[in-house]
Amino acid sequence: MKRILFYLVMGAFILGCDPKHEEPTVSKIDPNAMILLRPAEGVQLRSTISGLTALEIVQQAHAIKWKSKWAYESFETEEPLSITRGFPDPYKDFNIPALKMRGIDVINEQGEYQRVFTHGFSVFITNLEGDTLAYVPDSVISNARPLIEAAYLNGDYEEVYRLFNEAYTFLPIPE
Repeated sequence: MKRILFYLVMGAFILGCDPKHEEPTVSKIDPNAMILLRPAEGVQLRSTISGLTALEIVQQAHAIKWKSKWAYESFETEEPLSITRGFPDPYKDFNIPALKMRGIDVINEQGEYQRVFTHGFSVFITNLEGDTLAYVPDSVISNARPLIEAAYLNGDYEEVYRLFNEAYTFLPIPE
């Protein structure tokens, strides 16, 4: 009788186990992640000064320049630093159109949060001659910052990378 009871309990235990049980997936750092800078939606995307469309801005973009009081060692400086990143052809998407920055400018290979771009301001896209083609409004940067920081603190890198693809938009320089 004891054996029957034992086998019944063991059978119920074995049948109660979920063989397809999976551990929850944990977001991982992607050192190859990119940040997309897209043209803003719902805005006439033709520069009034040079008459450039969003695609032409992407085609002619040579660099992105901004100011930040944060250095890459994650310490705040007294005076704003001027930062410049180039846009070689692999960092241009002519289909969307969009410009790309490396995601490690925000989350480095060691998984450390870098404030240099997310706390940046006066963000401009320039051509080879240094003429300003477009800008990323300061409000776009400051609105994305708390969302990215919250997702980072929660370890939700998938959300961070989603925000990289959707949060940043540029506008042509107005008249």
